[in-house]
Order: sequence, then C-alpha cells, then structure tokens
Amino acid sequence: MGGASVFISYSGHDAFEASLLQYAIETMLAAQAVSAWTYQRDQSRAEKDVAAALKQSVRDSLATVFLVSPTTLEGGAAQWMELAYADAFEVKTFILLHHLDYQELKRRERGVPPLLLASQCNSALEWKRIVEEIRTLAVEAHRP
Repeated sequence: MGGASVFISYSGHDAFEASLLQYAIETMLAAQAVSAWTYQRDQSRAEKDVAAALKQSVRDSLATVFLVSPTTLEGGAAQWMELAYADAFEVKTFILLHHLDYQELKRRERGVPPLLLASQCNSALEWKRIVEEIRTLAVEAHRP
C-alpha cells in the first residue's frame, strides 16, 4: 500500500456493506493510490495485540469512515474505541449512518459517545460525496 489509507470502521454485522464501500473507495480513488483498510480483509489473524494493531492502523490513516448502524449502537465498543483513536490522532473522520438517521441516533443517546453526537453525521446514501472529500484530502496530502 504505497499511497494513502482510509480506515473503515463497522460492526461485524455490516461487513458486506463495508466491503462494498472498501471496493468503491479503492476503485474511485485508484488514481490517488488510496487503499481502504477493513478488519475483515486487512487485519492479520496472527496478530497477538489486535487493539494495538487497530490503533496503529487508525493513526496511519489519511481519514476514517465510520459506518454506524443500529447494530453498532447495540454493541459498538470496538467502534467507539476506533472513533476515540481517530479523534486523539486528529484523523479526519466521516460518519455514515446506515439504516439509521440522526434523530434516531439522538434518541438512543444513552450508550452513544458524545463525540459521535457532536460529529457531522451523513446518510450512508451520501457515500459518494464522502469519497470525493477523501479524494481532495489525498490530493492535498501529495502536494509539495
């Protein structure tokens, strides 16, 4: 992976959708040599310290995309940690709400990190706009 990397965070239940997003990002941003990291495809199964590996993957990313669904809200501790890493490392973060809207997210405020509620949340239908914003980041990152 010689270019920039985008970290995609998702619930295991949403692995199929994440793989489609990964494919779209890599296809649409091939000219910028952008790769998209997902746990299902890219996490080494031999890794002993998975939490440290995830933290490093977030740190090394140009951007993070959080695919947040009702499944995430039911048990998204790992995703919440990845969101905290992105915030701590000041990695540009995009939130995509999948089968969920912002009003429902606010109604479920209990158990939802304040960082997520304070973030700009986008409908998953807006994924193309997010990819274009990532393209801009990748181009800017390669400018001298």
